[in-house]
Amino acid sequence: MDRLQPKLIKPESTLIEKTALELAASFYEIGRGQGLKSKYKDARSYAKAYVKNFIPKAVDLLMDILAKDSTPQEQKDAIYDALMERVNDIDLASTGIPVFENPAAFSFVPDTKDTRGGPLVINSPTNSSKKKKRNRIEDLPLDRMLHQGNKING
Repeated sequence: MDRLQPKLIKPESTLIEKTALELAASFYEIGRGQGLKSKYKDARSYAKAYVKNFIPKAVDLLMDILAKDSTPQEQKDAIYDALMERVNDIDLASTGIPVFENPAAFSFVPDTKDTRGGPLVINSPTNSSKKKKRNRIEDLPLDRMLHQGNKING
């Protein structure tokens, strides 16, 4: 009988992803408002495609909210639970956020090895030179922009 019950998802388990999705959607809206073009038709589809790029910034902002004295205790508990679920996340170990630094993650060797041949060349000179260069949201340097260390005061 225990197997048939669906697993309940606590709000804390998706807090980081929801925050990252909101950041990505806001980034898209700001870019479109400044006249940039995009292959994505709406903020939702852009956010789904680039959510992984915004997770470190979402974690950083949630940690700032957690540190504020004016944050209610219920909200602090939810943020703390969400962060503690992700402590051993290998993807967050390389983001440079001190809480998630995990030196063992870099020495981890998966059981499967990639036995395929050489590299896959996506941007060949013939394909990229024919296309007209446009200002697009996707062409912005997200890594450099999100990891500058600028904090939002508030």
